[in-house]
Amino acid sequence: MYPIHSIIVSTALSALLLAGNASAASKAQVDDATAKLAAAASPMKAVALEKLYVDRTWKWKDGGGFFSADGKQFTAWSRKRAAWSYAEGRWYAINGGKLCLRARWSSKMDWSSKMERDGAVTCFLHREKDGVIYQKPSLGGKWYVFRHNPVREGDESLKLVKGDRVSKEVSRLKDIRR
Repeated sequence: MYPIHSIIVSTALSALLLAGNASAASKAQVDDATAKLAAAASPMKAVALEKLYVDRTWKWKDGGGFFSADGKQFTAWSRKRAAWSYAEGRWYAINGGKLCLRARWSSKMDWSSKMERDGAVTCFLHREKDGVIYQKPSLGGKWYVFRHNPVREGDESLKLVKGDRVSKEVSRLKDIRR
């Protein structure tokens, strides 16, 4: 049985499709419905976020980031064609549903601004209700379902895979940079 939020979103989307209005208006309405459901959910505790991310790699389309248990080290890499970069830093979770990454990104074209020396900070907000996890970037972005209950194909949470899938590539990229 699906949680009530899934039924609400599905019903709203179905009604729009039947009306022949499944364009940008339906996307906006689904986004609004998801935002309302996220607002009604509770911010996740730091311990729950740590359990979700620790010792996992978040696989991205063009790379990934690893959340180690050892000192909460964060390593990542990204590549689009010949352009590549890697990151090293730390990650931390805060009660209130915030997961943050502070990492210095490097590439073959080294940057030297203060932000890169100190590390850029990126945070994500997480809220949960009835086993459904909502996520959004803390600055801008929209709420989306990170993990349904039960988990569905296409959930972003399925991209969190056990183990370190990035350190070997980060080491390789560091060697290229030298």
